[in-house]
Amino acid sequence: MTITYGKTSPQDMLAKGERDLLRLEAAELAQNNEAMSDAIFDFAVSLTSFKDWLKEHPSASYTPAQVEKYVVDSTALSTFRDIANGGKHRVIRKYTPQTMSVTTSAVSSFLVPVTVNARELPKPFYRLKIFRKDGSSYRAVELGQSAVREWRDFLKSHGITA
Repeated sequence: MTITYGKTSPQDMLAKGERDLLRLEAAELAQNNEAMSDAIFDFAVSLTSFKDWLKEHPSASYTPAQVEKYVVDSTALSTFRDIANGGKHRVIRKYTPQTMSVTTSAVSSFLVPVTVNARELPKPFYRLKIFRKDGSSYRAVELGQSAVREWRDFLKSHGITA
């Protein structure tokens, strides 16, 4: 009997993360803050769970310490680890997170027309942005795409098909 319904391998968890990333992209496009909040949390937890699944992979050609180092050395993966742990635990106590905040930011060059009192006015388009303690900032969707690519590269480098 298993309690991981529908998930039997690390690849299944990565595929879930990819679906969560698509939901994040759709939520951002729809300008739905609640959906963006849920999707970025789900995506971050899926990526962090993928890391845990890799560490328990029975035929692994790597050690759990190598998996952890891979995450720590990656801006994308460590950022989503911080988001997952911050969302799950509210306060991160076991390590010092490098992610400072996640917020929406208006994109000035992309305006969506909105009708107000029979007049069409431009409305700013908001993107989900991630700010790190080193002063760097990233569009969440793009950093998510990088994170998925990095995990796929890890699998490939260890002879695991995705």
